[in-house]
Amino acid sequence: MAPKTCPVCGGLVKESRGPITVEFRGERITVPDVQHRRCEGCGETFLNPAAIEATQRAAAAHVRRLRGLLQPGEILAIRESLGYSQARFEKLLRVGQKTVVRWEKGTVFQSATADQLMRLVRDVPAVADVLSGRRLKTTVTCHAGTAANVLDEDWQEELTATSRMRDQDECPALAA
Repeated sequence: MAPKTCPVCGGLVKESRGPITVEFRGERITVPDVQHRRCEGCGETFLNPAAIEATQRAAAAHVRRLRGLLQPGEILAIRESLGYSQARFEKLLRVGQKTVVRWEKGTVFQSATADQLMRLVRDVPAVADVLSGRRLKTTVTCHAGTAANVLDEDWQEELTATSRMRDQDECPALAA
């Protein structure tokens, strides 16, 4: 059971329910309707583990909405559409262990860079193959509308050739 006296000032600690303001990754966020304990003497707030997790989720959700980031369910859908485990998705995105778990649970939010990368993987699933280091066989379309199947030794060479084709009227892949 939680103490009835404040460890900070010795004042009386009582159950309370209401908004609390938290600092969350550089943002000050007020989370409404949180069950907590508050010292009547110094105003110190005490949260149990369940309230801490609920507050973290609410704060992360607020930041995701504010910054226009993918929501946990969207991240889960992207990962599942690739058929990846959480560990494999973490490796693909080059993030730490359990990061994807935390994103999918909603307890933390992703960086803007990770968010953009996940959107790219969602919109162009072949990017996952590129990030995994697999070679791609792609259809390259030139300005003239002519298409060719290209398989280079190195995907970077392929992307460079594709970039050059955007600036030319002819397709080097068809010249051979």
